Amino acid sequence: MKFKSLALAACVLCGTAQAATTRYTVKAGDTLYRIAKTKKINLDALQAVNPKLKFSSALQVGQVIQLPIITRTAAARQTAVVRAASIRVNWALPVQGVITTPYLRTAEHAGIDIAAPLGTPIRVSRTGRVTESRFDPRTGWGWTIVIDFGDGALARYSHNQMNLVRVGDTVVAGQVIARLGSTGNSTGPHLDYRVTIGGVPVNPLSLQ
Repeated sequence: MKFKSLALAACVLCGTAQAATTRYTVKAGDTLYRIAKTKKINLDALQAVNPKLKFSSALQVGQVIQLPIITRTAAARQTAVVRAASIRVNWALPVQGVITTPYLRTAEHAGIDIAAPLGTPIRVSRTGRVTESRFDPRTGWGWTIVIDFGDGALARYSHNQMNLVRVGDTVVAGQVIARLGSTGNSTGPHLDYRVTIGGVPVNPLSLQ
């Protein structure tokens, strides 16, 4: 009976959380990521009340979606869940170092440069699949790895000293995928780190 009561209480809480929503009409340029960031809602919560929408779903102007109403208590609980169980919106930086070039909203540098000692391990923050692992002389990125996280998000790691994974490999959060280097068009040991979500470049630091 005790377990039954606990299960019933859990169901009531779940039902209450699902009901606490408000309607939002999509505007030009909106994506789930941008809406979540603007409204200060984590993507897990946003998708939970819009189960038919995927992270990479294209939104139509005028489309109506649901936004979760987060109380102060719920917000604290939501943050704890995201930190413990989700890395979709809390990406650990691949290396610890000094950011020598900040995120620029330009095609030439839509990422950040992180300087660190030569050979520093580069770690992936999320589970995904390697779609590129090669030396890229055309762009000047040198040894480069691209990871597809399967939800519209991609990360590129460039100027590596050496790549430690191959195309098709599945990588898990925290795995060392490369060693920091200075290959390609580089003036010293650093990582050129770029993230795109739904094909749109985003500031990696905004995902921390």
